[in-house]
Amino acid sequence: MKCPRCLNEDRRYFYKGSKGWYCRKCISFKRVLIKEEIEVQDYAISDVEVKIELKYELTPYQKKIAKEAIETIVSSDILLLCCTGAGKTEISMPIIATYLKKGKRVCYAIARREVVLELYERFRSTFINNTVTRVCGGYTDELYADLIVCTTHQLYRYHHTFDLLILDEVDAFPFKGNDTLNNIALTSLTNDGRIVYSTATIDDHIQKIMRKRPLKTLSLQRRPHGRPLIVPKVKIRPKAILYLELLKILKKTDRQTIIFTESIRICKFLYRILKRVFSVTYVYSSLEERSANIKAFKEKKFRFIVATSVLERGITIEGVDVIIIKFYDGIFDKASIVQMCGRVGRSFKDPYGNSYILTTSKDEAIRQAIAEMRKANEVYLL
Repeated sequence: MKCPRCLNEDRRYFYKGSKGWYCRKCISFKRVLIKEEIEVQDYAISDVEVKIELKYELTPYQKKIAKEAIETIVSSDILLLCCTGAGKTEISMPIIATYLKKGKRVCYAIARREVVLELYERFRSTFINNTVTRVCGGYTDELYADLIVCTTHQLYRYHHTFDLLILDEVDAFPFKGNDTLNNIALTSLTNDGRIVYSTATIDDHIQKIMRKRPLKTLSLQRRPHGRPLIVPKVKIRPKAILYLELLKILKKTDRQTIIFTESIRICKFLYRILKRVFSVTYVYSSLEERSANIKAFKEKKFRFIVATSVLERGITIEGVDVIIIKFYDGIFDKASIVQMCGRVGRSFKDPYGNSYILTTSKDEAIRQAIAEMRKANEVYLL
């Protein structure tokens, strides 16, 4: 017995109801009977000239990787391994265009809702002749377009639909380590569909994917503006002293700053303290005003924003510094730290900045993250 949607074969998750056997492992996505033929949505791509308009031309390095990807995707799935800020999204655009020109169905999926909304705007302004839709919480009215941008959770709607699926930030929660979401992503492909896994870091989850599905790795460890990654300064202090260290940094800086915290509780606590002194807002995943607060910060209405990992990935804000407050082992892992520090120095206009880790101890995750960023920066020494 095998679930046609999540590919589960563990009998403990199967249950026989009045209409037949169904899988309980993916029942949160809508019940599917084991012998049921899931409807495949056959929609057509617009018969228009596919045209890309980018704000900045791709660098020679980005063009080389994009060309290699277009040549490779014919015969193999791809792991696109690029440092934070290398322009994975921009690199994917020529690949997407190649498929759209052939009338093929394309999806760009990522774990976080906020990133879907930002990418939707970027793709819509780039693929000027094609239709683009966003599918995530609060946006499920328009499910079909030439290019679909969605959260990984929404892929359950697209059984055997896509000729090309680009899965970005595959090392991010909740996709990371979630076999159900991984398999739903696979079953969203047509029988001969291809997949591009995109990430900045390789971890056990990525290695597990590579063991199950052969991938050709294409790597770019260089940002478009030619400046290295900003390696964080680590300050190890007792917890109470770290808060004083935070105040000291914030008083000295003249840059907008994202302050990352490990929990909603700490996020709220810091916001209540800092708002007495500074122009500050805050954001976490379940906050109703999160989109409005992020937008206000981007528009420079606040100097600082206190955030959980909701701002860890995919969000580009020019000219920011980053402060990571890390008290506990295991909350922020290597990939999280690399991504958070990767918010700094992303723009052509301002490729500089500072990142700090304020911690009670320099654990293995911090050491690994710093080592990975320094290794990525070795290309600038050649």
